[in-house]
Amino acid sequence: MLKTGSKGLEGGLLRLKRRGELFIYSLPAGPGALARRPGQNTVEYLLMLAVVAGMAAMMGVMFHKKILGGLFTMVGMIIGAGTPK
Repeated sequence: MLKTGSKGLEGGLLRLKRRGELFIYSLPAGPGALARRPGQNTVEYLLMLAVVAGMAAMMGVMFHKKILGGLFTMVGMIIGAGTPK
């Protein structure tokens, strides 16, 4: 235990510093210690949405002919224009 006098407190802090425990005791504690900053969830959501939208756009550019071919095949089958070749 630390003494309440000024020399006792300084001596106790010096002992904690020597033992490497001062860093641990200087960390914040409590329910709000690891709280996120306001708006962080929104930024993370928007970044994730941008990645997903970018991947979808890349797939659309790479496979647009296959996508259109499949779409027209389904439309042709629905309206009864015959069987796809």
